[in-house]
Amino acid sequence: MLRFAVALSWMLACGFSAQAKDVTIASWNLGWHMDLATANQWIDLCSKRYVKDATADVWREGSGPDSKPGWFVDAFKIDGWDTTRFPVCGVYRDRDNKIVFVKPAGYQERHKSLARYVASSVPADIIAFQEVNGEDSIREILPDHGNQYDFCAVVGYKVQRIVIAWKKSVGTKISCAVEDPVSLPGNPESERPRPGLALSLDIDGTTVRILSVHLKSRCVSPFENGRLASPGDHCPILQQQVEPLEAWIERETADDAKVVLMGDFNRNFWHELRDLSPVRTDGGSPASPHIPASLTNSLIEDLIDGAPATSVMRLLDEHCETNEVGSLLCDVSESRPLDREERALLSAPGYLGCGNPVGLDHILVGRGVKNSQGAKHLSIGDLGSSIAGTKPDGSDQKLAISDHCPIVAQISY
Repeated sequence: MLRFAVALSWMLACGFSAQAKDVTIASWNLGWHMDLATANQWIDLCSKRYVKDATADVWREGSGPDSKPGWFVDAFKIDGWDTTRFPVCGVYRDRDNKIVFVKPAGYQERHKSLARYVASSVPADIIAFQEVNGEDSIREILPDHGNQYDFCAVVGYKVQRIVIAWKKSVGTKISCAVEDPVSLPGNPESERPRPGLALSLDIDGTTVRILSVHLKSRCVSPFENGRLASPGDHCPILQQQVEPLEAWIERETADDAKVVLMGDFNRNFWHELRDLSPVRTDGGSPASPHIPASLTNSLIEDLIDGAPATSVMRLLDEHCETNEVGSLLCDVSESRPLDREERALLSAPGYLGCGNPVGLDHILVGRGVKNSQGAKHLSIGDLGSSIAGTKPDGSDQKLAISDHCPIVAQISY
């Protein structure tokens, strides 16, 4: 049986004025997205040849029979690789899972395709982008080079950053801050995930607070990867992110401000809600303090535990912009993991088109935020696949605009 007591608390708590303001919000992980200048430098580095130094477990630039192009090397093990600027090299793969050797002309065409898609298909006033290298990379893909937008961006940290862009006509910035506790600063560098990004806007005299996140990956579902309390390399790190996220929610909702939490959670909340295991490993209340003996099995139910009452948030229903079969698969994916064939079909160009179509990206809204139609996963069609091309200059390359699909919702308050 589903545990929807939180949703009931939400409905009882909501009240809305007759003069509600409508705002369209979106969240989209753009998959190692870079500005063009940085991308060209990255392509140059990935095109060099490297030799492994086995004694130091690093790769160094070199030649000879044992050397490899950077495209086939773990770039984060290349000596001197700047992880604050450049992603790994094997980002783009064709339908046979072969690495595409990116060329500058190919990346430029990807930018153009992405810009056209944003302008034509993402009708949002506020967009939270994850896995981008900075504000410039987002300006380059927005209409009129982003001149009609303002920005809040993560600066520093590793290359996978968050940028929130909003139309200047929508509201004015009150504050923009990196939510560092979400990055677990007390952990060793190798076990630190990405920080959150918190934006407060004044929209027609109303304070709207947004937190965008990109949480630890590879602990997606209690039905596949294990529960958050499971041992391993990934779930324990996501487990640690629950407490700072809950602290932000409770702090920012205390004065009844309008609050939105959205992003790439790397966690299937619908599976958590259908998992019959206790929310806490000791069977205790999710509202109790976080202690080693009381770990969480369910991120969503621990975050939204109903205490205090002002912190109640609602996970928006999710629908898919696709055909009847695709919509059915989206519904099925909320109750169980899709098998390989089902996932491949939902990721196909005639359906959603992205490699990670559902189960990772979510939108939650707090008290006083109205939404009647849920959230929609938009199709990117054939823009989610990559083709290496045959021309030496890469002008016939096709690079996926993302392995995620945008998720969009209309809210009012």
